[in-house]
Amino acid sequence: MQAIVRADATTWRTLVDVGCLVPYGDSADLARFVPRVATGVEERGFGSLWLGEHTHLPVDTRYPDAGDKALPERYRRFPDPWAVLAASAPLTSRIRLGTLVALVAEHKPLVLAKTIATVDRLSAGRVEVGVGYGWNPLEMMNNGIEPRRRRAHLRENIAAMRKLWTGEAVAHDGDVVRFTESWSLPTPVQPGGPRIHLGCSASERNLADLVTTADGFFPHRGLLSTDCAADIARVRDAVDRSGRDPATVEIGIAYPGTSWGRADLEKFTRRLPSVEELQTLRELGVARVVCSIPAGPGDLFERSLDAWRERADRARVLGGSDQVSA
Repeated sequence: MQAIVRADATTWRTLVDVGCLVPYGDSADLARFVPRVATGVEERGFGSLWLGEHTHLPVDTRYPDAGDKALPERYRRFPDPWAVLAASAPLTSRIRLGTLVALVAEHKPLVLAKTIATVDRLSAGRVEVGVGYGWNPLEMMNNGIEPRRRRAHLRENIAAMRKLWTGEAVAHDGDVVRFTESWSLPTPVQPGGPRIHLGCSASERNLADLVTTADGFFPHRGLLSTDCAADIARVRDAVDRSGRDPATVEIGIAYPGTSWGRADLEKFTRRLPSVEELQTLRELGVARVVCSIPAGPGDLFERSLDAWRERADRARVLGGSDQVSA
């Protein structure tokens, strides 16, 4: 068995946040479910709450490698993530509020920058922005993006938003994003804007974007190889070769499959990362671990939160109210 390469505690942040990814599309009653989620996650001592994004679901969508299997019903009902996070902000005071992932390439940066800054204001600086390239070419094309150009759109949209978040009058004249000198206020509470985490595999192409564009590497477990330690080593090597301070790049891993399909408590608990896996991730320098929590029926959501909390407690990786500072 390959030896574990342990993180240098002086440069790489060890695990400080155990969070929850919630498939809000599983609930038709958002007015009741959003407060239930926000308070349930915060009261149990988790460090963060995350949700994904799809602007719409084209009828002809086929998930990569899924064959003829239909996507879960939840994919038809994704609410706007920023509206949900804005609604969650006044219901909480401590947890980080993030997207995992937002499809940044499919939005206009002038609009999205203001939306994110506003939610950061409403939450007193607790926003995290997980972004991805996207996997649905029909969704991209319907949003005016050529799939082959999605990487360029992601990179330029992020660069443009970071400019706008300074509060200065700025312009952008790039290959895919252009706007004249403009102000965009309010600015985020967090200086320079929220941290941006790139959800992707550890390919050389993706890591080149990571070290120039993002503040964190945050894939879901299925994007990594069976040798997670080797993938994390590749990330660390790319950061080292870029000359960036390792402390400026955070590593997280998400487990969206824990709530997939007709989840019940037994299935959910079985799919959670084991105590040993959580402890290994901490030793590898992983700063965040997030699992997807099934939404129903009955009190399945709360019982699943308790099971995830108990697993994190057993692994001694759940920190508390000051897990991550802005």
